[in-house]
Amino acid sequence: MDRSREKLSPERLFEASEAVLQAVAEVVQIRGACPYPPELLGEADQPECLTNLTRFEVEEATAFLVRLGILQARRANA
Repeated sequence: MDRSREKLSPERLFEASEAVLQAVAEVVQIRGACPYPPELLGEADQPECLTNLTRFEVEEATAFLVRLGILQARRANA
């Protein structure tokens, strides 16, 4: 699927970013570590705050948080 035409409004990006940060905090508290946030989607213990987001929104929010230096970029071997 070509996502080059998909756009996320600034408001939705901030909402998604807030949900991603909340999800990361919840998973770290439970597991002690967190996989790359898009990998949380569809897992049995997926945080509820991600249920109203699409994969595209979670990916975009994660990339935004990486650009801000809040999250670390995904490693090639991870």
